[in-house]
Amino acid sequence: MLGAPACFIFLLCQLTGPAASGIPKKLVGAIGGSVIFPLNLSVNLVDSIIWVFNSTTLITIQPKTGSIIVTQKRNKERVNFPHEGYSLKLSRLKKNDSGIYRVEIHSSTLQEPLTQEYELRVYEYLSKPKVIIGLQDNKNGTCVTNLTCSMEHGEQDVTYSWKSMDEATNESYSGSILPISWRWEKSDRTFICMATNPISSNSSNPIFAQNLCEGAAGGQAPYVILYILLSFILLCSLALVLIILIIQRERKKEFIEEKKELDTHQETLPFPSISEEMPEYDTISYFNNTIPEENPANTVYSTVHIPPKVTEPHSLPMSSDTPRSSTYKNVV
Repeated sequence: MLGAPACFIFLLCQLTGPAASGIPKKLVGAIGGSVIFPLNLSVNLVDSIIWVFNSTTLITIQPKTGSIIVTQKRNKERVNFPHEGYSLKLSRLKKNDSGIYRVEIHSSTLQEPLTQEYELRVYEYLSKPKVIIGLQDNKNGTCVTNLTCSMEHGEQDVTYSWKSMDEATNESYSGSILPISWRWEKSDRTFICMATNPISSNSSNPIFAQNLCEGAAGGQAPYVILYILLSFILLCSLALVLIILIIQRERKKEFIEEKKELDTHQETLPFPSISEEMPEYDTISYFNNTIPEENPANTVYSTVHIPPKVTEPHSLPMSSDTPRSSTYKNVV
């Protein structure tokens, strides 16, 4: 077991090495996550431990009394010392937590405190990168353009790479800009951008060369248009012939059905019977009314004298108003 002087020498060598070189320990963290600043030392040789962020004191620890003083109230719930040691754990990281942290170890046996520095970088998780298509140059059936990959936000320490895939090969390229050259008669190619930072990575949607370079056919464009036009005319002709055949078939079917219906009607037409042709007569019954007997006392008799028959037409009276001579004999 090492004595107190030996422990002190060991602690001095452990802490002054990085500080003497001036190279801080680099730490990374994610927004909303946590990070641990490691610190290993013997408590018996330390009077106080002070954690400093940039030029602001965060925490003061006195191991002998066991007191811990957090300078800023807002950090009180964010700091912790896991495993009953003196390594600092900072939670709920924010973007502005990035910076230089320094720990100072004070001892009565030292003329100057021992120090250790840390450099913390807080990153956000990357979203899907976007790809910008540059100007195209289509000549002789070849499409030439550039693809540029970028992030809408959070571009700090982001590296870009590309994957180019086709039926035969898969290739990788570094950098945010990818120059491409593709011919129409070649197989389609797929381009994917990969964005990476120290805590995460994400990839873009695939981009297909055939969709990207639709106008790259160049001189083949007239033939393609002619082929499409001829195919369209052929399809229209076939559709027209099919419609005519269907109409003729329907008309023929209707004619056959009408003829069949007419023949059936003639066969089933009923002929009227003799009894139906004979007219119907209504029989009217005459009642034999009894004529009342004459009562001689109540009977009135009239005698009408008829003039002699006129034998010559010219002897007729000229006027119709000429009174006729008549003799009436009334018998009461």
